[in-house]
Amino acid sequence: MTKELEFIDLSVSTGEKSLLFKARGALRAGELVAVVGRSGSGKTLLTKAIIGLLPQSLQTEGQILLDGQRLDQLTDKAMDAVRGRRISMLFQQPKRVMNPRLTIRAHLLEAIGARGWNQAREHEDQVLSMLEEVGLSPAADVASKRPDQLSGGMAQRAMLAIALAADPEFILADEPTSSLDSILKSEVLQLLRRKQLERGVGVLFITHDIATVQHIADRVVVVSDGQIVDHCPTAQIFSKDRHAKTRELVEAALPAQREPRTEGSECLLESVAASKNYTRRAKGPAALKPTTLRLHSGQVLGVVGRSGSGKSTFARLLAGLEKPTTGQIINQHQPENATRVQIIAQEPYSSFDPRLSLRTSLSAAVHRLPESQASERIARAMVQVGLSEDLLDRTPGQCSGGQLQRMAIARALLTEPQVLICDESTSALDSVAQRHILDLLLELREKMGLSLVVISHDMEVIRYVSDDVAVFFEGELVEHRPLADFLSKARHQHSKELVAALDLTAAIATSG
Repeated sequence: MTKELEFIDLSVSTGEKSLLFKARGALRAGELVAVVGRSGSGKTLLTKAIIGLLPQSLQTEGQILLDGQRLDQLTDKAMDAVRGRRISMLFQQPKRVMNPRLTIRAHLLEAIGARGWNQAREHEDQVLSMLEEVGLSPAADVASKRPDQLSGGMAQRAMLAIALAADPEFILADEPTSSLDSILKSEVLQLLRRKQLERGVGVLFITHDIATVQHIADRVVVVSDGQIVDHCPTAQIFSKDRHAKTRELVEAALPAQREPRTEGSECLLESVAASKNYTRRAKGPAALKPTTLRLHSGQVLGVVGRSGSGKSTFARLLAGLEKPTTGQIINQHQPENATRVQIIAQEPYSSFDPRLSLRTSLSAAVHRLPESQASERIARAMVQVGLSEDLLDRTPGQCSGGQLQRMAIARALLTEPQVLICDESTSALDSVAQRHILDLLLELREKMGLSLVVISHDMEVIRYVSDDVAVFFEGELVEHRPLADFLSKARHQHSKELVAALDLTAAIATSG
């Protein structure tokens, strides 16, 4: 008999406000079901409600059944026997949920249920085998490390090994690839799918990106505003007669359709053999090796690379937030007129003071102007980013991620920059909000003549916005080419891997 995890009329509320309303569905062993939707749609609430990890301030109604057994009626102690053993969880940021004081070996032994020194020795071969199974080697070396000593991709693989350790029947995966670069995302997805098929595990995969799961999911469930609005086999999700919210997610995953802009004649910023070394007396490995690159008027430069490749260091040098160890950044190609550069941070919530109103935060950028002129410039910036001035009287916590990211762009526009540097500025957003922000940036480029430097580990973002692509690898600029040439004739091995991680078949665009 096929094992089944089922939820019936599952609702979550806080006070009188409904967060999840009468969700119904089932997950069978051996299948992978994707739950997709925008940020705040209720996807994660559904997952935590199933496994019983919701905060006590939330009220839950409905039935949760595992092979007919009512999980919602179990005590906390009884649920502890279910979590990890029958139902495992894959978290979005594994380093935050792992114990930073324990080694990966200790985490695996705990998941297996091994207690004491003798049992640890007896299960050593099993620990090493599980790490090798998820592609972590040398396994003995990885087992002895703490979570903070692993890269993002290694930590996610280790989390998968922990989730599989007790041989569970089901895995709930909550956006496990959202913080990974394109190559690691592809690797982890393929690994998860392979292990799911080999072991016959049922996987509920939470994501905001339909394109991520189109080749691995058996079925897709679409959640919007706390309700399941669509449910069908994956092959049907791209047809034109689906629910409006489904089409919105699909359209946000479409590949770029615009033509790259030709290079302008005016050079605004130039990096001439600029490098950065943060080690004492610059004796250690450089964070950024000597880099030569030019940014022209109206150009969109996509900067891509894995975590630690030197992308953000390069951005800080261009913005003047750091001084190069060697070489120079030239931002003054006209006498007495330096190029005005602004940088937009990755995480919008951390770039605003949570105690201050947004009006106060934006006013700080134009505090030297007369009050009437400053107010006029703030009002104009709000119009440019498509926000109501009413939002200025809110605090950051009272805004959505998309609203706050637009507010960060509005603040950057207050100084009337010529260059905007967007350092992973859409990575915290769902795919729909991300597309809206990217379209806004491109619109501002057209209307205001801005040049954009878009830094991302997501090749879909780079493909959508870029005229030219700069690839960084291990602190070095290894490739700099027009987008079309890069996608069709990548030269460096890392560039080829980035392109290979993309879905270039245009299956979404031509379906339906």
